[in-house]
Amino acid sequence: MPSGPGNTYDLTGNAKPVALAYSPTDRNIWFITADAKIGRFAPRSPYESKVFEPIYSGKKAEDLVLWDQAVWTYIHDDTAGHALACTSDGRYALHSSGQAAATRAMALGSDSAGARRVVATLEGKGALLFIDTDGGVSYSTDYDKPLHGLTVDSSNPQEYWVSCPERHRVVRFDASRGDFDLSPIDFGAQLTPQSVALTGTGGKVLWATTPDAKIIRYDFDTKAHRTIDIPAVAQRVYGLPDGSAWFTMPTGDAVGYFAPGATDLTGTISTGKGTGPSSLAVDRDGTLWVGLAGTGQMFRVSKVQLTPVSGQGQQAVVGTPFPNPLRVKATRLDGSPVQGATITFTIKGDEARFEGDRTTDIRTTSVDGTATSTVLHAKLAGECDISAMWEEESAYTRFENITVTAAVGPADHTRYLSGAGQEALRGTEFAERLKVTVVDANGAPVPAVDVTFRVVDDDLASFDGGPIAVVPSDDTGVAASPALTAGSEAGRVRVEAWAADTSAGTVFRERIL
Repeated sequence: MPSGPGNTYDLTGNAKPVALAYSPTDRNIWFITADAKIGRFAPRSPYESKVFEPIYSGKKAEDLVLWDQAVWTYIHDDTAGHALACTSDGRYALHSSGQAAATRAMALGSDSAGARRVVATLEGKGALLFIDTDGGVSYSTDYDKPLHGLTVDSSNPQEYWVSCPERHRVVRFDASRGDFDLSPIDFGAQLTPQSVALTGTGGKVLWATTPDAKIIRYDFDTKAHRTIDIPAVAQRVYGLPDGSAWFTMPTGDAVGYFAPGATDLTGTISTGKGTGPSSLAVDRDGTLWVGLAGTGQMFRVSKVQLTPVSGQGQQAVVGTPFPNPLRVKATRLDGSPVQGATITFTIKGDEARFEGDRTTDIRTTSVDGTATSTVLHAKLAGECDISAMWEEESAYTRFENITVTAAVGPADHTRYLSGAGQEALRGTEFAERLKVTVVDANGAPVPAVDVTFRVVDDDLASFDGGPIAVVPSDDTGVAASPALTAGSEAGRVRVEAWAADTSAGTVFRERIL
């Protein structure tokens, strides 16, 4: 079930997915964790998930593919690796042993005879790993240098594109010949391709991540490449059927994307602080899902975005309006604005209110996709929790760093805090001290102001033997009287309290038994 507003859903047992794959057979998204546990997530309501306990322990895994109605992966420890299949009912089957190495990338391709097989690159290894339908493990010829990224051309499953970071290139492996091509794509000594993906809409394009905050875009038609700056280092890049390219940025807690045919970054989407997005998958409805390895969740990427435009990072003094209203912009993933979207601004807590002392404000986006709230008023010192929600699309955003400050003006009056309505026996002290808060005209507490406590009926009670006590307010504006001692006669006693240079005070009424 959703763990918060909008698009985030908890996985069973806080499972932290490092790779995802969609199964059209059961319409579930399958995932694998770093400790080689396989599970599934139902992308349709009620977003249930399940993790299957493995038949082994102490193993690791990094990727998976769906093949022949089963999940296939390569698990390993410090001594060996194993091909592994997991059926849809959660039954694990260990197959042939292989090298003890982590999987860099995994895909489904064809061999020289056209038969399907799993293809993978292994950390530190120059040969491709192959897993056949019986779970048998074999290897390609060695490329001499370690391979990293891997993508298979959907129009020709015998054509694998593999990155070799140390040689600064991407090379084609021709499965029909069983060898690497002699004409690689060289990117020069300054670029180090890692994860790779292909897109085909509007011309065949290869995308490659790098160890820096840059992505390489190579156009097969022009045989030219360019580097594109991105906000954070990308871990994996994916080519989607619609021709868009998406990538994860775990350290940036975001995913980014290029619209079909785009040569510059189209946009990024935050997945939330500490989420560490690791992988992507598209379900039958065309919805894009992101696995969050940092928080053990799934994140649904909406087809639209809701982004704060203004109103963040502002301050206002208690009792005054904020300088700017809140404004958001509703856009499609290509950046085009959406007119007529219903946006609900919501305030949690008592720090602020919209015009009319309301906690919600409903607005409709204009032709430029923006919606603007009514005036925001500061009520109570502290950090404001304010968000905006586009209900129809479950798009959600939060406004950051909106603060109400308790700027101190001159003392204006005292506000009752505690101590009234007590009873005490004659000649004894009342149990509680009498307390007031000194505030300015806006209701902000004022420190270091002398407060006078005076017993109106001075023959009935006293402070240290006298009818008057003067006490300064503390750092929070609070002034507490000395102990109030009942006199020798029963009756009701009144005590007045006021701050220096003010005309409005507080009256306490106590009873002597």
